Parts: sequence; structure tokens; C-alpha cells
Amino acid sequence: MLHGSFWMILLRWAIRLTGLVSTVILARLLVPADFGIVAMAMFVVGLLELLAQSGQKLAIIRHHAPGREEYDTAWTVSVLSYSVISVLIFISAPFAVLYFHEPRVAPVLRLLALRSFLAGFENIGIVDFRRDLKFNIFFLYTFSLKAISFVVTVSLAFVLRNYWALVAGILSSGILSIVLSYAVHPYRPRFSLARIGDIWSFSTWTLLQSIGEYFNAQADQVVVGGLSGSSAMGRYAVASDVAASPTNEITGPIVAALYPVMSRTRSDPIALRNLYLRTFGWAATICFSAAVGTTMVAHDLISLILGNRWLDIEPLMGWLALAAGLLGLSSGAYTAFDALGKAYLAARMQWTRVIILLIVLVPVGLILRSLPAIAVARFVVTALFIPTLLFSVGREVGVSVLDYAKEMWRPAVSAGLMSLLIYLVNHWLIPGNLRLTGDVLLGLLVFPCSLLLLWSFVGKPSGPESDLWNMLLNLYTKYRNRALCSDNV
Repeated sequence: MLHGSFWMILLRWAIRLTGLVSTVILARLLVPADFGIVAMAMFVVGLLELLAQSGQKLAIIRHHAPGREEYDTAWTVSVLSYSVISVLIFISAPFAVLYFHEPRVAPVLRLLALRSFLAGFENIGIVDFRRDLKFNIFFLYTFSLKAISFVVTVSLAFVLRNYWALVAGILSSGILSIVLSYAVHPYRPRFSLARIGDIWSFSTWTLLQSIGEYFNAQADQVVVGGLSGSSAMGRYAVASDVAASPTNEITGPIVAALYPVMSRTRSDPIALRNLYLRTFGWAATICFSAAVGTTMVAHDLISLILGNRWLDIEPLMGWLALAAGLLGLSSGAYTAFDALGKAYLAARMQWTRVIILLIVLVPVGLILRSLPAIAVARFVVTALFIPTLLFSVGREVGVSVLDYAKEMWRPAVSAGLMSLLIYLVNHWLIPGNLRLTGDVLLGLLVFPCSLLLLWSFVGKPSGPESDLWNMLLNLYTKYRNRALCSDNV
């Protein structure tokens, strides 16, 4: 899992770095309303495309020995689903205009309908990269798509200076994914529905779960867009992306690597429990450090990445970063439900959170009409929901509240110490890039050192610290052996 996570994290951070450079450039070429128009369109596209995310690829990954019939059926389902979805996106344009009060979103949606149609024809064979744990090949394939899309988007932004550059980048990525998928994998799918029953029996709950997950991620942005318009939605969307990225871009890849590994251990309850608990320990270490760190450097981070005209999103950053950190603690929860064959539990938990979010966010948005208030509401709902989710999955895999506490307390204390020292040091430094550099270096020193000291103090239990320590020892051993070989020669 750690080997796969390395490649998936490398992929996500390569994509994120590309996206960061793109954001830095585009934020200076485009205005917030441009981002808001595309965010509105992509909400509709993403919502409707969920109907195609019925878990057909996950069904193949989970299958012990899939054959041509399974692959062809999964591909055929994708083609048919995306074909229907492209039509729905096209005819949804006037309704999106009515909700968002933004006429420019209609032509964007009609063009993006073409992207959805093409998406269904992607070669199903590339699922083998994940199923066979060939994450290095998956890295090359996915990053190539992002890099070319980056070149197209930025080049057109210099020429067009409007939101059509963003749309062109999205469309180019969709077209290229078709071409590359057949270039990198020899499988050639054919139309077939021979295994539709097997695929659909697994996919129904996965589809409901995916829709719930999407609404959970987008609920606050939809409220903002419906009440405040494209400019406010653009600012909120960018703030959410920047605030959550340090957490999501590490925990997301771990989950991607976790699913095929956990699927192989589902028949061994002890191995499954240990794997889930170890994943939770890693999630806690990543989430506490990333979320707290982002909160502490929000002002200088916005100035560096987006420019001073975006500083009004600073009040949102801390709450959104902390909400993302809390949500990241559940990284392995839904995967555990799926691996156990209990996707219905994952779907129920996702939709429970959707309902709670809407019950809270809509009144807050209508009454206060404040972006910071909506961000605070998202944090509060997440803080109340996550303990229930962790308890539910813990009951299924045999993890107690005490087990969770043992994994969380060391990174929580380390993050608290890191934030305290950054807060004190910032009183002596002038805001700007120099202070941001100092804060980052201080965090990189304080958090891991305090984490390792606490780990050593309690007897060096098995956990993320021991994984890191063993990896460092292995690297040191390899380096020393090479040095000895060189001396002998």
C-alpha cells in the first residue's frame, strides 16, 4: 500500500503543482467571475456525470478474476451512460442559467456536453494499472493528460483573456484521454452486456455513494452560487481548493492505493483491521499537520499564489482547511465499507451528511449571506459528523474509540505545538514571502521532531512513525552499502 501510495501521491502532487502554476498564472490573467462561470458549469457537469460513476471499474478491481465479458460490459455501460449524460448536460443549460442567474454558463455547458460524450469511450483496459498495482504506469498516463491540458489552458488564456481558455483546457484533456488510453494499453473493448447483472449488483450502492460524495463536496459552493452570483462563487471555489489541497492531495492518493490492497485482504479480518488502523494513523498525521499548517500561513499563502486582490478570501481559508483536515480522517472509512461488501453503509453515511449540510447551510446562507459564515457552518457539520462515521466503520472492522485515540493524540499534540510556535514567531516577522518561508521551514522541523519524540516516549508503537523510521533506515543502509562498495573498488 505504501509503495502504491508513493506513486499516487507523486501523481497528485505533480498534478497539483501543475494546477498551482496554472492558478498562479490564470489568477493574474482572468477575473474571479471567469472562475465562477466555469465552476457553475462544472458543478452541473460533475453532478450529471456521477450517473456514469456506477462503480464499474471498482467492480473489476474487486473481482478475483475478471474476463473479457466483465471488461466489455463495464466499457459498454460507460459508453451508454456518458452518451445519455451528454444529452442531459446539453438540455440542462437553460435551467442552470435560471438557478445561477448567469447567461454565460449556457454555451459553456453545451460545449462541455461533447467532453462527456467522449469520456465514455476511454479504454477500460487502463483499469489494470490500478488492479495490478502498476501505479507507476498510471502516473505517467494521468500526468500526461494534465500537462497537455495545462499548456492548452495557459496558452489560450494569454490570447483570449476570458473563461473560454478554461473551457478549452477541460475539453482538450477529455479528447486526449481517449487517444492515450488506447495508446498505452493493448486491450480493445467491444460492445457487450453479458455481465450487466454482476456489474450492476455492485454498482447500485456505489453510484448512490458517489452522488452523495459529490453533493458533500459541492453543497456549500452551490449555496454560495445560488445566493451570491458568479464572483462570490469563484472566490469561494478558489478558497476551498487552496485550503483543502494540502490535505486532499495526500489522503486522496492513499485511498486510491488502498482500495485494491484492501480488496485482497477482505477475507482476513485481522489483516483488514490492521490495514485500516494503519491507514487511519497516516491520515491523522497528514491531516493534522496539513490542515493546521495551512490555517497558520493563510495570509502569506494567498498573497504568493493568488495575489493581493484575493486577500478577501482569507477569513474562509482557516475554516475550510480545518474542515478538510477533519474529513481527511475518514480517508479509509468508505473504502473499508466497500471492501467488506457493505457499500450500502457507505452510501447511507454519505447521504446522512448531505442532509445535515443542507439543513444547516441553506438557512445560514439565506439569513447571514456571509461567505465566512458558510465556511464556519461547513466546519461545524464536519466536526459533528466525523465521530459518527468513525464509530460506524470501527464497529465493522473491530477498531475501538481507544484505538482511534492512540493513533490521533501524537499528531494532534505535534500540530498544536507547531501552530503555537508559528504564531509566536510571526509576531517578529513582516508578512510576505520571507515569513511564509520561515513558517514552512519551522513547521517542517517542529512537527516531525515532536512526533518522533512522542512516539519514542511511549515505547515506539507500530504506526506511521515506525513506517517512516524504517524507510529512513532502509535508505541509509542502501546509501552506506553503496559507499562501502565504492571504497572497496
